[in-house]
Amino acid sequence: MIAVTAVAGLTMVTGCKKDDVQEQREDVAEARQEAAQETAEARQDESKELASAQQNANEDVAEARQDANEKIASANEDVRDEEKDLAEAQANRNEDLAEDRANRNEDLAAGGSGMAGTTAAAAATTVNGRVISKSGDTLTLVDSSNKELKIKTNDKTALMDNGSRAVKLDDIKEGSQVRASYVMDGKDMVARDVTLVAAVKKMDK
Repeated sequence: MIAVTAVAGLTMVTGCKKDDVQEQREDVAEARQEAAQETAEARQDESKELASAQQNANEDVAEARQDANEKIASANEDVRDEEKDLAEAQANRNEDLAEDRANRNEDLAAGGSGMAGTTAAAAATTVNGRVISKSGDTLTLVDSSNKELKIKTNDKTALMDNGSRAVKLDDIKEGSQVRASYVMDGKDMVARDVTLVAAVKKMDK
């Protein structure tokens, strides 16, 4: 009876140990399952974070590229504006130079004097006198009151005789009677026309 009881007790102890082992196995399996689930969740979270970080990085790169392109476009626009201003300034300078050149050509055509327009518009004075000397293109006259007048001629001065025929300055000699129409150009008397009234070969003594 005692032996039977002992065997029964041993059987119960063995059964309890088996239950503990099974329970431990189940706990280990559950722990492994939880670990695997947590690992999967952690990896999923990591993947999401990486994807988010990559997206943010891509957005940052795209934004940086857009900013750079905008700055480049702005710089190119500034360059175009400067080039436009330069072209306008050059065109204005060329116009000014052309205008100055045209004005100089007009002055040269009018006798090479800046006073040519003023001289042409000024009222002419007519004087009758006798040529007492010649020096280059200048005639020195003495009028009826014995006043000496130095009359300058140029390529615009009309030289003629009493019959309105053209003569040369060499034809007007000392002692010749002339009629001169002149205008003031500064301090100079510039002849518009000189008429040879009476020519002589030699100056009267």
